[in-house]
Parts: sequence; C-alpha cells; structure tokens
Amino acid sequence: MKKKPKILVLIKPFNKTMPKHKAKYDMITAMEKYAEVKYWHKNGHIKTILKSLNFKPDFILHYDIAWNYALAPMINGLGSISIPKGCVVIDIHFNRKIRKDYFKNNKIDVIFSLTKSSFLKAFPTFKKKFKWWPFAINPSVFKDYKVKKNYDFLLMGQVYDHQKNSRTKTITPIGKYPFRDEVLLKMRKVPGFVHRPHPGHHAKMNSLVNANYAKEISKAHIFFTCGSRYKYPVLKYFEIPACRTLMLAEPVPDILELGFKDGENFVACNRDNFYEKAMYYLKNENERELIRDNGYKFIHEKHTISVRALEITSYIEELLKTNKNK
Repeated sequence: MKKKPKILVLIKPFNKTMPKHKAKYDMITAMEKYAEVKYWHKNGHIKTILKSLNFKPDFILHYDIAWNYALAPMINGLGSISIPKGCVVIDIHFNRKIRKDYFKNNKIDVIFSLTKSSFLKAFPTFKKKFKWWPFAINPSVFKDYKVKKNYDFLLMGQVYDHQKNSRTKTITPIGKYPFRDEVLLKMRKVPGFVHRPHPGHHAKMNSLVNANYAKEISKAHIFFTCGSRYKYPVLKYFEIPACRTLMLAEPVPDILELGFKDGENFVACNRDNFYEKAMYYLKNENERELIRDNGYKFIHEKHTISVRALEITSYIEELLKTNKNK
C-alpha cells in the first residue's frame, strides 16, 4: 500500500468562526483522503511548533496570509527550515509587496493559487513556483435539493449602493461587482426576480450560508453572477451549476480554460445582453434545462473537492519525489 505524505497545514479554524467561508476549508480537509494531515491554528515560530508536535511533516502548507492573516496564523521562521513548503493564494488584489516579501523571505517552494490569469499577471517572476488550484464544491453541500423552483431569477451576494449622476439624473452602478450592480438595477422590478444580500463574512451558521445557501440557489431557474472587476473564477461559478440551476454569467478567462462552455454548461452574457438572454431562457424551458443539467454533471464530475484534493496531494508527492532524487 502506497505511503501517504504527511502534510502540516497552518490554517485558522475559520470554518467555525466564519461559516460563510467553510467551502474553502472543505477543500483543505478533503486532502485527508489522500494524505496524513495535521492542523496548526495559532501564531508562532515554525521550529517551536514542530517541536511541540508528535508529527514530522514531509510538507508544510500555509493558508492565505491576506487581510491581516484573517484565514491563517502568523508563522515566523518558515525560511529557516529545510522542509518543503507551499502556500495558498486567493485574492490577488491584496497588497502585492507583502505577498512578494512573504514568498521570498519564507523560501516558498510552491504557490497554490486559486486564480491563474490574475496571478500570472500580478506575479510573473513567480511563474515557476505557481501551481493552479481552482475552487471546487463539496458535493454533500452543493447538490440538487429537489426543491420547487420558486424564483425565475436570483442574484445573491455583494452589490453596492447606486449613485445618482446629478447632471444626467441617471443611476450608475459602481463597486467591485459592476455586472451584479447592473443586474440589480435592471431586474429589481421584473416579476420573479429575487435578490439576497451578502450575509456578511461573520454570518451565523443559520444564515444563508452552506446548505441554506445551496438550497436557495436550488430554488431558482436562473442565477446571475460574475467574477468581479478583478475577473476572478469565484466560487459561485462552481456552486450555481452544482445545485442544478442555470448560470447566466459574465465569463472570465480562467473558467473558460477549466471547461465552462457557453451554451453547453452555462450561458455567457454581459451587462448589455443579460436581460435578453435571461428572458429567452426563462421562456425556452427545454434549452434551459439541457444546459442546466449539463452544468450540474460537469461540476460534479470535474470540480469537486475530492478532485482538487487528489490534484494537490499528487503534486506534493511529485515535488517530494523530485527533491529526494536531487
């Protein structure tokens, strides 16, 4: 029987403190199927941490340090140890200098980024250390709940207030999600349209997060989303089809590379044509359900946390094997 690699994961238990982000934590715990995993949640020096553990890791994985270490503990001394180490990167728009200094000072061997095009554009000098590790869904949470489709159209998540232009008297969408803002502006008075606001990063477990959130997605015939002005392959691209709901989305380069195909497993749109496409697919039930079902099958076959866990552990094993043969 093949020996499993021993992986020490430096991560905060944000699945409990920020249940909205549990889907990210599930991607990490899924590695337990393919590796022997130990978790460390507190700030500290890596040498002190290693001495306190009854565990000698083959590899150390430090979760994303962004936003003042919101999701990971602050760990000192990573650059002083010889154990191969990697890190996870989510938001590319977080302070680039801090990221670069972290990569260099800690002698990071591999950077597992959840984005590809954005990462390579922001950090071209770290291309050789880059490994794409896209988002994925937990199929026990994001699935077809077989609930009644009560909503014709659904928009969920963060949108920004709309400012009135004093000269033209028009309402202009602004903010991080201009596509969502435009959808809300145009659709808010359309019968059958529902908008559910962002629950907050520290939302309680009984809010519209995890299973409650997935069930809400399942209630819609059509769901609108986008990758923000940063063009990220956000989790919603995976979560919506996984709940057997038709996704109308502004595409980003990463999802097209991952196998998302317009008219086959989702419907591509933009701020100029989403309304017409939404009305078309609401009316044409057979086409809507065919694309919807293709999307459901596509996500549950290609983009689950088990698939991602195998990808990351296989890569780590290859890295360890390469280092051993040097």
